[in-house]
Amino acid sequence: MGMFTKNQKNTATVIYDETKKYLKPKDGKVHVVMINSFSKLLNQIFGCEDKYTTQIDEILCCMQNDGYEILDVKFNSIQGQGMSKEMEGFHTLITYR
Repeated sequence: MGMFTKNQKNTATVIYDETKKYLKPKDGKVHVVMINSFSKLLNQIFGCEDKYTTQIDEILCCMQNDGYEILDVKFNSIQGQGMSKEMEGFHTLITYR
């Protein structure tokens, strides 16, 4: 586990609580929710992106704990994000039922 993994999990739980108001009721239909996030500031090494992994995994776990079925997860990355222009931005599209 990364040094800040517990903090990232707590951050993701807060974000999920804010995201819940956008989730559709469980009605058997397919719905989507998009989560925007950033990589670690120093993301120059080959290895697991623990910040993104921990945050998105926690959101997926929370959704499943609330009874949603995750159908698909897709993402897009954008270079040169953040105030320093040295971060990578992620748009994660979660398809759920």
